[in-house]
Amino acid sequence: MTFDLVFWLLAILGVVLTGISKSGFAGGAGVVAVPLLALWIPVEQAIAIMLPVLIAMDLQAVHLYWRDINWRIFKPLIPAALLGITLASFLLNQLPENTMLLILAILSIGFALWQSLSRWFAKLHFQGFFWGSFSGITSTLLHAGGPPINMYLLTLGLPKRQWIAITCIFFAFMNWIKVIPYSLSGLWQWDGFFKSLLLLPIAYLGIYLGHKIQSLLSEKQFMFACRCLLLFSGVGLLIKAVW
Repeated sequence: MTFDLVFWLLAILGVVLTGISKSGFAGGAGVVAVPLLALWIPVEQAIAIMLPVLIAMDLQAVHLYWRDINWRIFKPLIPAALLGITLASFLLNQLPENTMLLILAILSIGFALWQSLSRWFAKLHFQGFFWGSFSGITSTLLHAGGPPINMYLLTLGLPKRQWIAITCIFFAFMNWIKVIPYSLSGLWQWDGFFKSLLLLPIAYLGIYLGHKIQSLLSEKQFMFACRCLLLFSGVGLLIKAVW
């Protein structure tokens, strides 16, 4: 495995922001890692490298917020997530690279604008099953399940820690389930898995920072910075896909 400076810079930035988002800001910015990595490596490699890192983050995030979970809201999301993961599993390794790049670019740009979009979607009063399924699909294909489920949770007016707890445990559940289709589709390679292991300390640093700063840093400022980065990545991916 040769040293790739650009890959490691993008990976460290994406993993730190994902960790901060997971443990401090309800996972809304956790979508940035794959678009950043996909600017440099194939999408399939990016999602394969990130899954073990996300699972490691989930363990710590669930430990921090387990007691704050609202089970009445959480339980109906489980069958929805399973449906979304199952549907998306049939598309793994079936879509051409350019198609994956184009989908990721569109989702990245859309999710960069998700705060504005979520206000509009909130007026439609979609049920949790719709958003849970959509989150399962985007999470399986691109580890981009945060914005869809947050669009639903936004309508419920939950306290901040309950919101974070639901997203932490929801994504922990989905990421463990995603191990099955990822294994069956042959996405994992030893080189990618080794990179995942090297990123684990960075992942825990991000979780630690998110837990510490969630009461100090303005969520609005943090999310704005991440959305700008996501928008930049989305435009870059769109150019890469078309080019």
